[in-house]
Amino acid sequence: MGMLDRLRGTPQERFARRVLTAMRDAGVASARYLPEQFAIEVRRDSAQGQPAIAYLGNIYRECERADRSERRERIASFLSAVVFNPGAPDTWTEVAPLLRPVLRTVTFGAGMPTSAPRPVRRPAWAYLSEFVVVDQPTSVMYVTEKQIQDWGVTEHTVFDRARRNMAAIAAVTDDTTDAPGPRTLVRMVEDGDAYWSSHLLVDGWLAAQQSRLGGPPLAFVADTTGMLLVGRGADDTPETLGKIFELVEHEYREAARPISPVALTVDHTGAVVPFLVPAGDPLYEITHRTEVLMATSEYAAQAHHLESDAFVAACTLAERPDGSVLSFASWGEGVDTLLPRADFVAFPSDELSPFFVAWDDLEREVDLEPEPGLDPVRYRLRTWPHPGVVERLRKVAKLL
Repeated sequence: MGMLDRLRGTPQERFARRVLTAMRDAGVASARYLPEQFAIEVRRDSAQGQPAIAYLGNIYRECERADRSERRERIASFLSAVVFNPGAPDTWTEVAPLLRPVLRTVTFGAGMPTSAPRPVRRPAWAYLSEFVVVDQPTSVMYVTEKQIQDWGVTEHTVFDRARRNMAAIAAVTDDTTDAPGPRTLVRMVEDGDAYWSSHLLVDGWLAAQQSRLGGPPLAFVADTTGMLLVGRGADDTPETLGKIFELVEHEYREAARPISPVALTVDHTGAVVPFLVPAGDPLYEITHRTEVLMATSEYAAQAHHLESDAFVAACTLAERPDGSVLSFASWGEGVDTLLPRADFVAFPSDELSPFFVAWDDLEREVDLEPEPGLDPVRYRLRTWPHPGVVERLRKVAKLL
């Protein structure tokens, strides 16, 4: 870094100064930058009042490629939504009609300080959680445990009401007219009111799209800007369907607020499930690629904020010469390890040449206990396996 760069600061620091200036120009009582959290502590009305924390990660990514005019608009919208948000209504009667369910990654909010109110969540699908927000004219507010206590209701009641509200919206916005051809691709662009990806949480909604799409539905939610629907065909091949998966992967990688590259479909009961096929299926490589992309991304996000005395092993993506991908993690001899779930586990040793074992083979030989409180799941491995176990694992080792 040159002298000028040191004087100007990092791109993140320069961006934080822009936001600080905008906040002060807008008349907040006080604002200061928290570099460790990449956030701004702001007191809106009084320098002695209760501070709010405005996290800058998402808005920074949104502004990275924006020109000056668009950046100003985005920062102004950020201030309106985060700093000058009027807050949720105080009573259950007032807030109940405003609740909406939303899909986010399991690591959403992982960088929040432990003292911050925690948004309520529950599992949706692999690496995805369902949250509840309060819908407001220019923003949303994530519902926290403290708010639910103040409203005098249960979490189940909050999630149930949010889904019922969403079902009512879906009934108004639904369009299941027959497809004009054998396969239809529909892009649903989020306008702040439609909550398109949340439609997937309404029972029967995705299954009902089959007539509209010309085949069993696939739904993609690469990021928070909307949803992509396409109908599957009996003659789908990696070439015909692969183009759509490539498009979604590109959007997922480029997204300021990514959600998932994994396609969702419905099972024989109409329930929404990830679209994953077994090894040997012609579509296995393109579907497994999305699974690996999602896993490695979420484990990396988790590791970035995870504090532990153990070694936090990475879940790494590797690409074979033929373009197929796999994930692997390492369990080193004598190393207390938090191991992520992966396709393969590497066994490096000072005395033996390293080898790779498939996850299913590892599970048969080693008692894997999930570490409490971690999502995505990790397994605490404090000791190296018995030499006999290591030898049996070596015999079933795989060439990657």
